[in-house]
Amino acid sequence: MSIPPTVPFQALGNQAQFMSRQCGNDRLAMILQYVALGSFIAMTGFTASKILKEAFDTPDKPRGRGHH
Repeated sequence: MSIPPTVPFQALGNQAQFMSRQCGNDRLAMILQYVALGSFIAMTGFTASKILKEAFDTPDKPRGRGHH
């Protein structure tokens, strides 16, 4: 049994697009395109949340849990 390659989440979209071009099965190619699109959307949302958090976070606010 072969072990599937592990790909970092940031590279998943590009890797899925590449694999969809290389496979000969139309259904698998479509699924891989959806995986690529989903990972691009997820990474965009993650990046946007980080940017918004940094932009609107107050610098004097204590970090971590349990601080009020």
